[in-house]
Order: sequence, then structure tokens, then C-alpha cells
Amino acid sequence: MKKVVAFVGSPRKNGNIDTLVNEILKGSTENGVESKVYYLNDMNIRGCQGCLYCRKHKTCCLNDDMKNVYDDIKQADYVIIGSPVYICQVSAQTKLLMDRLYPLTEIDKGKHIPRFGNKKLIMVYSQAAPLQIFFRSYFKYTAKHLKGMGLKLHKTLVATKAFEINSSAKNVKLIEKAYNIGKKYII
Repeated sequence: MKKVVAFVGSPRKNGNIDTLVNEILKGSTENGVESKVYYLNDMNIRGCQGCLYCRKHKTCCLNDDMKNVYDDIKQADYVIIGSPVYICQVSAQTKLLMDRLYPLTEIDKGKHIPRFGNKKLIMVYSQAAPLQIFFRSYFKYTAKHLKGMGLKLHKTLVATKAFEINSSAKNVKLIEKAYNIGKKYII
């Protein structure tokens, strides 16, 4: 059975990111895919200590909620990371997660390579800006760095004009697109 692990990096439950991630998972569930969702705002995740413990061990030295995350990512076929765009970047909760993904890599001949294989990555963003192009360079930059950890970008979904907590839920085309990502691409 295929597995997907999803991370909601918005502090708002039932907000734009939560709505879209859950719609993707709804589509994937119909394919018999097992899923698990983490709400980053509810988790105890400390910042990376830069100690390099993970270079000698296949985990992090910090004893916080990331311990379970590493195991779930190792076992997953797909990873979904959803975040609102705040000040031209992912949320602080999402950035904290990404910083702590370093144990997913090995260093071979000066290059980061995936320690636990490659996973298909689906990125979900919401932004108040009206056009997807506004943060495209940042989205590509983020995907490039996650690739070294074995998270290879498979699909990106961007909700634009997300001025309200429920903007995505009101956008029928966007909801359908999210559902179809789960139904057609997570198989």
C-alpha cells in the first residue's frame, strides 16, 4: 500500500492550506493510499542546533516531535508540504520543519544525497498575491533544496488571492484541482 505524509504549515485549522491538503488526501484515499497529517503549529519542534549529530547517526539528537516525522517520511512514497506565504516565504512553522529535515541526507563527495531514497513531493501554497508568478522563483528555490533530501517535486498547487481564511474552500476550480492531484497523481 502506498503512503503519503502531509504537513500543514499554517496555524489556521480549516484554513486555506488545511482545506487544500485535505482535498488532495481525499482524492488519494480513493486510490487506497494510506495518509497521515501533521499540523506543525501543534507540534513541539525545536530549531536545528547545527551540531552535525545527524552526519554520524541517521536521526537528530533533539528529542522532540520530529522523531516520529523522520520515520513517517522514511516509510512514505509521497510527501505533501503546505504553507501560506508570509513575507515572501513559507511560514515559520514550515521553515522549522524544513531546517530539521537535514537528517534525511548523506554527504557523498561533497554533495547532499538522499539517505532514505526519493519521495514524490507535492507543495501547496496560499498567497494573497493575485498571480502565481509572484513567488515562482522562491518556490523553485525551495524545491531545489528539498531535492537533496530525497523530496523530488512532483506537483505544485498555488492558491492565489487568499485574503480570507476560507478563500480556497469557496474556489470550486481550486478544490477540484486539489482533489485531482490526489486522485490522479498519488497512486
